[in-house]
Amino acid sequence: MTLPDGSELATLELPWRGNERGQSCIPEGVYRMGMRDSPVVDRSSGGEFSRGWEIQGVPKRTFIMIHPGNWIRNSDGCVLVGTKHVVMDGAIAVQHSRQAFRQFMRALDGLDSADIEIMPYTVSYP
Repeated sequence: MTLPDGSELATLELPWRGNERGQSCIPEGVYRMGMRDSPVVDRSSGGEFSRGWEIQGVPKRTFIMIHPGNWIRNSDGCVLVGTKHVVMDGAIAVQHSRQAFRQFMRALDGLDSADIEIMPYTVSYP
């Protein structure tokens, strides 16, 4: 993920499973994001944030949040952010997720909405 200031974060999503809610990554495309209250953001940020960015307009999907989480098992169809891709406990993960989420939130602070472009990127598993 490239932020407005040009810095980059690693992201992690579920594999493609036909855009099935809670089971699949998001289809390629440009989507609008908006801020909203989110129990998943509150929980995954350890209560540091109660609001977060929702990716909107994904066909047949709602409540797709960007939030902290290290492993795919931390996502039910949302996008996880971290500082880099790593292998942890034998699985592809993102590292320093809460730190990366803070950076993401600071980068978009003051905006009411923003666009996000979802593009395919595959991380190789060793």
